[in-house]
Amino acid sequence: MKKAIQVGVSIVLSIVLFGMLNPSAVYAASISQMYYGSGAIRSMTVRADGTVVGGRSSGHEIEVWGSSDKGASWNRIGTVANNSTIDFGDVMFMAVPNTNIIYCAFREYNSAHQYAITVCRSDDGGYNWVYDSTVIAGCTQFVGAPWLFIAQNGDMQCYYDSEPLATQNGMSGSQWIAMQGRNGRSGSWNKYGVVAASRDANITKFVRDGMASVVDLGNNRIMLVTEGIEDSASGGQYANVVRAIQSFDGGLSWDYSGRQIIYQCGIDGGSGRRYNAYCPVATRVGNGPVGVVFCTDEDFGGTPDNSWADVTVRRSHIKYIRTLNNFETWGGKASIWTNGSQAYAPGIIETAFNELLVTVDHFYGNQSFHRMYP
Repeated sequence: MKKAIQVGVSIVLSIVLFGMLNPSAVYAASISQMYYGSGAIRSMTVRADGTVVGGRSSGHEIEVWGSSDKGASWNRIGTVANNSTIDFGDVMFMAVPNTNIIYCAFREYNSAHQYAITVCRSDDGGYNWVYDSTVIAGCTQFVGAPWLFIAQNGDMQCYYDSEPLATQNGMSGSQWIAMQGRNGRSGSWNKYGVVAASRDANITKFVRDGMASVVDLGNNRIMLVTEGIEDSASGGQYANVVRAIQSFDGGLSWDYSGRQIIYQCGIDGGSGRRYNAYCPVATRVGNGPVGVVFCTDEDFGGTPDNSWADVTVRRSHIKYIRTLNNFETWGGKASIWTNGSQAYAPGIIETAFNELLVTVDHFYGNQSFHRMYP
């Protein structure tokens, strides 16, 4: 593990609001890097004692990392799974409030070339793990990027990327966000069947939604934020955009007609192609706005990266947007990390009221951690 790099000076950013508001309106956010080394990637959760717990996959092993100082330092505390015949990825952690119970959901790809989504559980805060359940398995088409969520009725839900669900509805080649739920926190994942949580209102439209995260807006209202593709190809290719969709009944049904692009980049004049915005994660900030971090290549100029290219060769900065006076209007863009071009899978979580921890994966075992006061 590399030594932490402490950055003593906060970066204060002027953030220009866009959309339907006065374009001259600004607000300031304080962002400082606390640590660079090994730690959590994308998904993090907070234990009852305030410890931040997250993890990462090293291919055939899922590591668990913990931080007792809000992300300023990290230590390895456990292992969820270890199997030389299975590739693990898309690791997600969720703590049950006021308990020592933590769930970890992840994607598996086995030697039979089949995908599955598995859930493991720790009853001691992330140190020791047991198998809990399988959400879906035996898929020759891609399923992955699970996100666990506890609805207001106490049911646990799992949202995930699903090519099979799109294919079953006549749209082979598309990818939707599926949701399966269980009664409370145990048992099989068949309480709701398989719900299409994110797709276009036009069921025949080409959609590639993925990397979902879910936020509770209160009163049984849920927001799902996902990466996707633009409505029509620009310059002959589909660029990545960030989308959001809402449910008003706890996830049982979703407002497809209200599904919206919440961030898309401009178009490169030379190639006619749009720059990319992808791999978002959302969180609720101070019981108020929803904040989203994501990757983008919009600052680099020249031809935009291919949305299907390996993430290790794509150029990326990490940026942030938030909802404004309601949950439909978005603005307030900030740059979180622009110190290079290799960055992926940002994560964001509130560690204290109106205090955010942001993590960025820089590949090859290195992550950076940033404190943000929005």
